Amino acid sequence: MLYDQYLHGLFAAINIPIYRFKATVTRQHNDGQEEKIFTPDAVLLVLTPHKQNQDQHNNHIRNAFNFAKNVNLYIGDILEITSADSYGAVRLPDKSLVVLGPIREPQILNKELPSSNERANIWGMKIRSANLWLQMVGQIVVHDEMPSEDENELYQEAEAYIPNNLKKIAQEVKLKAPHNQYRYEIAILDAIAQGDIAKVDRAFKIPKQGKFGVLGPTPLRSMKNHVHNLNTLSSRTAIKAGILPEKAYALSDKFFMAAEECLTVEQCLELRTLVAKSFATMVREYKDSITSTPPPLVNNAISLISRSLFIKCTVKYLATNLNVSPEHLEYSFKKSMGIKLSQYIMQEKIKQAKELLQYTNEPVKDIANLLCFANKSHFSSKFKAITGLTPSQFRTTTTLSAYS
Repeated sequence: MLYDQYLHGLFAAINIPIYRFKATVTRQHNDGQEEKIFTPDAVLLVLTPHKQNQDQHNNHIRNAFNFAKNVNLYIGDILEITSADSYGAVRLPDKSLVVLGPIREPQILNKELPSSNERANIWGMKIRSANLWLQMVGQIVVHDEMPSEDENELYQEAEAYIPNNLKKIAQEVKLKAPHNQYRYEIAILDAIAQGDIAKVDRAFKIPKQGKFGVLGPTPLRSMKNHVHNLNTLSSRTAIKAGILPEKAYALSDKFFMAAEECLTVEQCLELRTLVAKSFATMVREYKDSITSTPPPLVNNAISLISRSLFIKCTVKYLATNLNVSPEHLEYSFKKSMGIKLSQYIMQEKIKQAKELLQYTNEPVKDIANLLCFANKSHFSSKFKAITGLTPSQFRTTTTLSAYS
């Protein structure tokens, strides 16, 4: 199931307890209104981040199950996590309920993070990440559920939002609903991000359960605009995967001009596939150019760094957790990766900072605090040394690029 892939990905990213419970649906009538009641009756998935004995394991599942029994969310509805001790949830299309949390694991975190301030930072970031995931899945579920209204009803609803001076133009365009599933788009972009050409092919072969939206006054103009949309999304996905922006933009410009030269809808459809495959190929070549197989010690250090970006991650901290001397770890890392360990840690923190600046509204000062920089000035200085821009300049530039 695609949602299970999302759950495993989330678990790997933020390491919080995740449960999925099968549910049965009953109907009860209150004041003449029918209400669906979702009742959990089986455990489908359990992902827990910490070592537990069987009693602890069963107790955690029992607590999550009892929470699930008191949550009556409809398909696509979400309940966000509000504190380190609370649960979040989302109802999937198969009526199962995903439960996240709680974040707090004091007996583990007290051992790894002596500072209560650091624990609060970690919990806060995990809560925000989990809630963003819940919002995303809720949107995907809503898009995956086929609308029940007929095309005329949907058209009338959409028309209500059209300004009067555009009514005549809009009336000449027949609405095609329901649209293709959001999952179809995600599959294509995920394949590009992985640089997987075969996966791109499989994504385009996913059976369509909807129709292409109307993006122009004629079928050809509409399909050209669909090519432009995929071209834009693909270039941004490639940039996020590590491609230099200017390189991705250059390829994107060529595809924009190629789309305008298409003479038939069929040519546009072929070009859409070519766009996705070309960006996937670019990402694959980039990944191949940087792929190496570091020794286990270096591999473990890289993995630990990725999990330690929101704490004070130092060479000494890494060496202690990997049971080696700082000198041996630094030597092995530099020999294998061609870069000092301390520089790599800083690069990874700045990479995470770029994500936060681009995709959240967190103030620069708070991002500096989350990533455990000494202060905002220290963070800004390191950020500019690596990117050539201050954090504020980077946020402004990426915001403008998204709309260019």
